[in-house]
Amino acid sequence: MIRLFFALMIFLHASLALTPAKEKQLLRDVAEIKATLKVFMEQTDRRFEQVDKRFEELNKKIEMILVFMGIPAGVFVSITTVTIGFAIWDRKTMVRPFEDRVKKMEEELTENKAKIRDFLEALRKLAKRDEELARLLREKNLL
Repeated sequence: MIRLFFALMIFLHASLALTPAKEKQLLRDVAEIKATLKVFMEQTDRRFEQVDKRFEELNKKIEMILVFMGIPAGVFVSITTVTIGFAIWDRKTMVRPFEDRVKKMEEELTENKAKIRDFLEALRKLAKRDEELARLLREKNLL
């Protein structure tokens, strides 16, 4: 069995032995494969570079869009802030004269209240002597 194995090995070695023509052909084939692989790798590198350029262009476009979207948003925020500020300022300046007038009227009312109270007191004293005046004051619920 061992003899058969060795005989088979010798036969296979002889059939697989390279002749100079086969060796040259094999070297040419390997060189062709290397050249083809090199071309393929260069093409792949170029495609990756193109894809990278496209991504960079897309990033620039997205960045520009974001900037252009930020401008109207900033304008809107500015206009809204100015409008609210103007409304608050206008409200304060518009209300202030009314507040001043109300304070003045309250002061006048306070002064007039005292005068009216004094006047009614005088009328009540006078009504003790004058029956007609007493009757009128009772009708108006002032006595």
